Amino acid sequence: MAITERPPTEQAPTRLESGRRLSMPQIVGGVVLILIGALWLLERVGTIDVSVTAVLALGIMVIGVSLILLARDGPHGGLIVFGTVLALTALLTAAAPFEGFQGGVGDRTIDVSSVDDIGADYNLAMGKLTIDLRDIEDLGRATELTASVGMGELLVRVPPGTDVSVDASVGAGQVEILGRATDGVGIDETYQSPGFADSSQSLVLELQAFTGRVEVTDE
Repeated sequence: MAITERPPTEQAPTRLESGRRLSMPQIVGGVVLILIGALWLLERVGTIDVSVTAVLALGIMVIGVSLILLARDGPHGGLIVFGTVLALTALLTAAAPFEGFQGGVGDRTIDVSSVDDIGADYNLAMGKLTIDLRDIEDLGRATELTASVGMGELLVRVPPGTDVSVDASVGAGQVEILGRATDGVGIDETYQSPGFADSSQSLVLELQAFTGRVEVTDE
């Protein structure tokens, strides 16, 4: 009896056991998040100096180009929503009436021991910014300090017993000056110590936060 050999049949490709394949919108979204995270990390370690608005704008551009290239495959609603959120956040930061969104991201503590060490201004985009002035010994009359935070908390510690003049504003959140707290939207608080006008050692603080909390304490 003759035996005939059959040609080997091609097996259909099998999917990976780990799960379904990633869709192109998911890949694009992941790339955008990695890009934003990488830029923020480089900014945090001091390799580059980049604003939050610029990072968001770059992410929006990547999503926009991806939507054009993938237009034939469908509407890709997820990418549209992601891009819209980034666009609204970028507009919000660009419309901020101060420079807080030009700083970095994270928690920062600045210890100042001399008036000469006080910078022109201090900015943080998102996170907590603490400025500790309690160790200053050469404080003069009406020494000025300006600081702002985009989203987060701004804490300024002043030397105990120091006379201060404070102008603090928050778009939405809380302002607390030496134990006096105000909550709400569009907060603009001013405070001046009773002996500020005649004091030879005093501080003039201009503090802002777009959303979050501003606090001045002598503790």
